[in-house]
Amino acid sequence: MSPLLRKDRIWPTIVVLLLGGNLALGVVLIRVANADPHFAVEPDYYRRAVQWDSTLAQAARNAALGWQWTPSLGAVRGDSVPMMLAIAGPDGAPVDGAQVTIEARAVAHANETIVDTLSAQGGGWYGASLPIRRTGLWELRVRAVRGDEVATTDLRLEAHADAEATVVSARPGAADPTRLRAGTQPAP
Repeated sequence: MSPLLRKDRIWPTIVVLLLGGNLALGVVLIRVANADPHFAVEPDYYRRAVQWDSTLAQAARNAALGWQWTPSLGAVRGDSVPMMLAIAGPDGAPVDGAQVTIEARAVAHANETIVDTLSAQGGGWYGASLPIRRTGLWELRVRAVRGDEVATTDLRLEAHADAEATVVSARPGAADPTRLRAGTQPAP
């Protein structure tokens, strides 16, 4: 009988093999989990959570400004896509003279972020050519600064290969406004 399989070494050998196999499986699973290109963590999540009051204050400033945002994203063909954004005031007058920055990320590949500055095109329009190479759902975080006015918004667009992107207003997991209104109506 081999010295490894002697009766007094069988159980310790089984325990060592099980522990070693568990350790190897853990290493393999960690490598597989970290290799997922679709996984992303919100940058500065803790800082943003701590500063939630400033986020609410910015939302109040956005509502007070009443700016209207109209995005336009061309068809995804080649290495870059024309991005245009119209900003209008509450009265519909164009908002000119703003410095507009955009952070775009594909929802399915959220670890890939595109940050760019849109240049003024006149008449409240701002544009740039973004290096978007994927179709699908895109989240755009826009920040516009004009003088002491700062406005932000989050937009979602469905990018297509054969047509201009469409604006997506419904978000997965968001409450349906129709059902909310139905639930708040008084009973007859």
